[in-house]
Amino acid sequence: MQPKVLHWSRPKCLYRYAQEKWLSRSLIGGEFRLVPASEYGELVGDNARYDNELLRIQNTPGDHVEITNERTGQRLKPIGSVTYKNEILTNYYTLCFSTSGDPTLFEEFQGSDACLVIHDTNEVCERILHYANQVLPNWTSFDAKVSYGGRSDFGAFYLKDKRYFIQQEWRFTWVPPKPTQILTPFNIRIGDITKFAEIVRVESNVKS
Repeated sequence: MQPKVLHWSRPKCLYRYAQEKWLSRSLIGGEFRLVPASEYGELVGDNARYDNELLRIQNTPGDHVEITNERTGQRLKPIGSVTYKNEILTNYYTLCFSTSGDPTLFEEFQGSDACLVIHDTNEVCERILHYANQVLPNWTSFDAKVSYGGRSDFGAFYLKDKRYFIQQEWRFTWVPPKPTQILTPFNIRIGDITKFAEIVRVESNVKS
């Protein structure tokens, strides 16, 4: 069997919605915070960010699912929706952006008064990976677009519930070489990125 070819490319722009005081540190000092996936499950009351990033539960209509008995080879047809889960057995680090410049995302991400708009995505993304990998040698790092309500070519790390679809997330992940549960957030600094990005305030139209 030929290996599956994954078609992957970074978007033209990336967007990060937050308070301007934090985004200014990203723009001028190149500061970004890597957060353990487990912390999102502790953000009760923050509907945009609260999620169990270590467990993915999905429902798929039965007519879109094919089940085969491994022992007999018999194909079974579900009579209703099929619920399945992808459990991630290790904690991991994340850094999240959006691929959407939709102004309604200021409201989606509570407390956001500005947006960091990255115009040279390859330059900034490669810097993020480079500097993070200096701190996390031998970890598996990757960045890709999140899929919603189905399956992702990049695994459960890049899969979220359909209720988050408006966010159109672009995600970085760093997975440890051995399963671990306790991780501490930390900052990386990738250098001044004012040549590659800008800050747009909430009263302005977000640029695409």
